[in-house]
Amino acid sequence: MPSQGSDHYGDELTLRLSHIADTRLLDDDATLTRFMRDLVGRIGMTVIAGPLIATEDGPPEKAGKSAVVILAESHAAIHTYPHLREILVNVFSCKPFREADVLAEFHRLVGDYEISERTLTRRGEEWPRDLTAARTLWSGQRAA
Repeated sequence: MPSQGSDHYGDELTLRLSHIADTRLLDDDATLTRFMRDLVGRIGMTVIAGPLIATEDGPPEKAGKSAVVILAESHAAIHTYPHLREILVNVFSCKPFREADVLAEFHRLVGDYEISERTLTRRGEEWPRDLTAARTLWSGQRAA
């Protein structure tokens, strides 16, 4: 994974983590609040708002927690399903980050897991870093 000064603008990582070894903390608001702050801190992001934690009640296959944090670089969100032993993850950033750091934070939270689904998208490979060039590119696309 490229570092901060890389050849692309940012990354989007989506994960489905299954067969969670330890689900005890997936229903705990205080733990999830700390986890979200630790996660975005580890990948070098800046919290603007949150974490906001919400509870989804209902049948076991839908029950769990959602946690989201708004970042200067965009957002990070997780959805926990303790009864299914799964977590859905989305980290969307205007700054590259290391996937390994995200995975390590989840290992700290729940122990072992399997990655059932994974998508990592490098965003903005064609987006210029120079603001004058970016403005020209943007103006040209809007005129078309």
